[in-house]
Order: sequence, then C-alpha cells, then structure tokens
Amino acid sequence: MEFSFFITTLGCLKNEADSRQIHKSMILNGFKQAKSIKESDFHIINTCGFIEEAKKETIEVIFDSISLKKDITNKNQKLIVVGCFAQRYKEEIQKEIAEVDLIIGTGEYHRVGDIIKKNFEVPVFSKKTSTNFYYDISKQKKFYLPIKISEGCNRNCSFCAIPSFKGKFGYREKAEILQEIQEVLKINSNIKEICIVSQDTNSYGKNIEEFISLLEDIELLPEIHWIRILYLYPDLKTKKILEKIHKKKFKKIVPYLESPVQHVSESILKKMNRFGSYTFFVDLFTYARELFPNLEIRTSFLVGFPGETIRDVELIQKFIEECQIEHITFFPYSREEGTASYHYLNQVKKKEIYYRVNQLQNFYEEQLKQITSKHIHKTFNCLLENITSGQMVFRRPQSAPEIDDNVLVELKYKDFYEKKIPLPKLGNFYDVTITGFATYDYIGELSLNSKLHTYAKI
Repeated sequence: MEFSFFITTLGCLKNEADSRQIHKSMILNGFKQAKSIKESDFHIINTCGFIEEAKKETIEVIFDSISLKKDITNKNQKLIVVGCFAQRYKEEIQKEIAEVDLIIGTGEYHRVGDIIKKNFEVPVFSKKTSTNFYYDISKQKKFYLPIKISEGCNRNCSFCAIPSFKGKFGYREKAEILQEIQEVLKINSNIKEICIVSQDTNSYGKNIEEFISLLEDIELLPEIHWIRILYLYPDLKTKKILEKIHKKKFKKIVPYLESPVQHVSESILKKMNRFGSYTFFVDLFTYARELFPNLEIRTSFLVGFPGETIRDVELIQKFIEECQIEHITFFPYSREEGTASYHYLNQVKKKEIYYRVNQLQNFYEEQLKQITSKHIHKTFNCLLENITSGQMVFRRPQSAPEIDDNVLVELKYKDFYEKKIPLPKLGNFYDVTITGFATYDYIGELSLNSKLHTYAKI
C-alpha cells in the first residue's frame, strides 16, 4: 500500500516553486500523488501570509479542508499546513485549529516528505527516485517553470513582515539552480518559459555579474524559448542590470519589467523605508523602454499607508498617466503585526483605503483603454497555452503567466480543414494579430501561415 498526497498551493509563483520542492520530497519518500483532495491520505496546504487578504484566503481554505475531511471516506486523512502562514502563526494554529495535524514552516519544503514520514510513522514500501517526481510534473499542462533563485529579504520595508518569517536574504548557487531546471527539462518537454522568482531578485549573487552569468547559462538551454525576470527592486542596481542585459544582447529574455514601486510620494516612500522618488521611477521606466522598445512594465502600489493623503493618491494617478504602465496591481495597506508601520500614527481607515483602491483601479482601467488601443493591428509571437471549445488562449511575451492578459482567438475549424492546415498545437508559438480588447484580455486573429519562432521577438 502506497500513501498518497495532494498539494493545495496558495499565493504567488514563488509558492508554486516551493510546492514543486514539496512534491519532489513526497515522491522521493515513497508517497504517490492523489488525483484529488478527497482521495489523498495527506492533504498539504502550502500557505501564504503576506497581507490580510492572503491570510483570510489561507484560513478559509484550511476550514474548507476540515469540512471536506468530514465528508470523505478516508477519515484518517491528515491535514498538513506548510509555508509562510504556518511559520508566522504556528502557535495560533496549534491553539485555535486543532484539526490541523502537522505544521511545517518555511525553509523545510525539501524535507516535507521526510518530516511527514517520521511524524506519522509511515512505512516506506518503495522509495522512489527523482525520475518518478519529474514524471508527475511532466503530466502538468503548464508551459512555464517558476524557479526560485533566493529566499528571504534584507530590505526591511516598514510594512512588510516577510523577513520575520522568511529570514535574511540568501541566494542559491548557480549550479543548483541549473540542475533543477535541467532535471525537469529531461522529462518535461512542455516547458518553454523560465520565470525567475525571488523576494528580491536584483540582490542575487555577490555582484551583478553573477546574476548575468546565471541568465547566460539559462539562455543556452535549447528547450527554453522565454526567460522572464520577476521582481526587480526599482533602484540603481536594477538600472545597471537592464544595461547589462541590453549590452549582452540576450535573445530569450522577454521584454517585460516587473518592478514594484509601491508608491511615488517621497514622504510615503521614506516612511516605508524604500528607495526612490517620483522622478527616479519615471526616469527608470523611461530608460528601460529606451533600451527595449517593445517592453511592457508591471508594477504595484500599496494604497492607504499611514499618513497617505488625497494628494499622494493623485500623485499615483499622475504617475500612471505619465508612464503609461501596462500592468498594475493595487494592494490595500494591511496593518501587519511585527512590522514598524503597525505602530505608525495617522492610520487610514479601512473603508477609506478600499475607496482609494477602487478609485485608482477605475482610473487605471480608463488609462488602459488608451494603452491597449496602441496594440490594435500589431502582431505578437505568442505561446498557445489552452484550447477550449471554439477558442484558443495565447499569451504574449509581454505578459506573465497567471497574472497578466491573454490573447483570445476564435478557433475556426473550417478554415483549417478547407486549407488543409494542421490545427495549432499547445506549447507552440504562433503569430497573432491584435484586433480588439475585452476588459483585461486581448482579442486576436491567428496567422494561418504562422511559423514557429525559435525565440520571442525582443
């Protein structure tokens, strides 16, 4: 008898990378993957505890899992809570949610299988090799692979609790990162894109050259078509990294800059203990577009920080309009225990915070109409990620998986049949021309004579 597991992943791409380590650890310790939560002996929830909304979602999922456990046949199923929320609120979980059978914090993802086996005295019937793990991964219909290059953060932003449960910044050795990528690629031919994730990507290595060296080695992998760098802190070091990437003439790094400014008011940034100013951020983003003409930018704003005024909100609007930012997320400020800003005066009322978030979101959506209209009749070399009845879902190189826009194309079987053209294949790249826009996604048309491009158009 093999004991089975199911992993529920909450949060961002960084957590997805961590869940892959959990999965590998479980397989290597003789467990098998279940098809659903109901069929599993061990339900593992990889949690997120970054902000209030993430904590609420985590708690809801835990209680939903407890309710589900009562209805399934396997009354001996164990509920395991892992990751950020587990690390941060271990004592509270132990005290208030007795139905959780085991709590494992951050930094132990690669040992989860071993920890579970020892805690529950699970007999090992067939200890497996990494081949079994990567076979499971190969069955997933995703074409991107998030790779975590570091853990923790030394920035000490006054609103952020991450250092308290993730610890100090530490980066992985290049050889270890490359080995992980190559092991997955050996058996999973689906992977076309590497997403580099971290709490603080531009702090990787002893110097910028080490980070560039890592990118160069990933670029050499023939299976990889796109490399996407996520979370570059908006400072002078990121500017230098962009210059190096431009100088080296990388072919596979997509024209996409994710750099969370969090605010543009100098007084608020100072209280946040963050680098930058309105002028610096405008100059940084303008310079990035000069280096990479097809570049699109993703950033985020933390709205309602203590002491924020209406004028500060208007400054964000001015910045959005001036920089024409394509991808934005507005986070409502969350007063987090253990952070410096928790004790700040002039806390903005929650109702007012959400009013400001909605105000900015509405403003951004109006700006987005102008931004997206510039893409009408433009052709992008896109990755085909999904085919549903009558529709194909593509993604541009300027769009990150899971969080950014898709390009929706009507699937006209008749056109392919009459012209005797093979139907498009998932995981291949095709030229798609933008014809319209629907809320947050594009509408497009597929070039029937589209050729598979080796690399993304930079």
